Amino acid sequence: MRKTLIILEKKQLFMEDFSNLTLDKVTIVMTSMSRWDGEFSSASWSLAKTFAQSQKVIYVDYPFTLLDYIKERKKPSVMARKKALIKGKESLKPLTQFSPFLYTLCPPLMLPINWLPPGFLYNSLSKWNDRRLAKSIRKAIKELGEENFIFFNSFNPLYLDRLPSKLKPLAFVYQSRDNIRALEPYLRKHGAGKEIEAVKNADLSLVTSRMLQKDLESLSGKKVAYFPNAADFDLFKTAYNEQVPPPKDLKDIPRPIIGYTGNICHRLDYDLIESICKANPDKSLVMVGPRNHQGHTNIDLDLIPNLYFTGPKKIEQLPQYLAHFQLLILPFLCNEVTKSIYPLKINEYLASGKPIVATPFSEDIKSFHPLISLETTAKKFNEAIKRELDTDSDQKAKSRYVEASNNTWKGRVKLFWELLTGSKTALAKKE
Repeated sequence: MRKTLIILEKKQLFMEDFSNLTLDKVTIVMTSMSRWDGEFSSASWSLAKTFAQSQKVIYVDYPFTLLDYIKERKKPSVMARKKALIKGKESLKPLTQFSPFLYTLCPPLMLPINWLPPGFLYNSLSKWNDRRLAKSIRKAIKELGEENFIFFNSFNPLYLDRLPSKLKPLAFVYQSRDNIRALEPYLRKHGAGKEIEAVKNADLSLVTSRMLQKDLESLSGKKVAYFPNAADFDLFKTAYNEQVPPPKDLKDIPRPIIGYTGNICHRLDYDLIESICKANPDKSLVMVGPRNHQGHTNIDLDLIPNLYFTGPKKIEQLPQYLAHFQLLILPFLCNEVTKSIYPLKINEYLASGKPIVATPFSEDIKSFHPLISLETTAKKFNEAIKRELDTDSDQKAKSRYVEASNNTWKGRVKLFWELLTGSKTALAKKE
């Protein structure tokens, strides 16, 4: 009885400390499955940069394992991190090019354990990795002279789904951004179960799509908040209201241009992409992003004469491309993977004011109709491309632009604090 009273007393003091803090000034430690200098933009990185406009943010690189280091040690990105990975030195670095409050943390090398079957050995080594990662986070917090922080796990359940006892944030937030149960076997092998544990252990759980919200609430038995993706509106609106010079790699590509930006991966319908190129021989299809389609299609994309690839670009470069595309597409497959996606790029596309044609792959993308065209077959998709180009107008462009202005990362940060404050208040009442 006495022990229970002590625990409740400590929780009450914790809640009073939480409520007395100015939360939007507290340091945020964010982990994810991407690195700040990765090949394509991510929601976690965009959110981190937005938080960092007013408070310290430590963006934790997705950890390299010992096996990753052996395979990739000659890559410039790995060589630049060598001291941090091997010796744990120079792990915390300021990213002043983005914000005076933004830092990146490169953790030391982790053990490669994903190949292990579920069970005692995997669990033991996973906890070892977690303690190692948590120690590097505690060291970074101390280096910045901070004491209070919020731990925000943005879709990285393979690490820190349960926090070690020495890592004591004011709040533990977990965010799911994809249906890990439908992704590649590597991630879902351990990630599917660990994500449910993260949701159960978090003070606040967030999801970016309605389907994920339903799934995770059902699987975890806990309430999960809807927290959709957004766009850096101030960046992408330049494609709408400024005269932006064309990128050099678009110079010799025939107009009009149908554009796509993002990872060229397992989510895309390559039969549809081939159909678009064949049905529109007078147009060019330009895809901006890293090519990760190997093993996901038998079509030799390089043999399609009006299909062009630019390679990956930094997010700051994307508006320059959108400004010189006449129409934008989201040619996603409609399957278990995509039905839980709120695509990061939809609000980026809308901010440019350009017409958009997509497949109806998720409940979230359907919510943008009729601002965008949604078509289920290749024939109707190509008809929509022609129709959207023929009927586009300044009024339609402005409507798209205005919609994007309602879905900004600044707005999502405001929503985050409302959700977090509400969740802690509810927790205090429950206790």
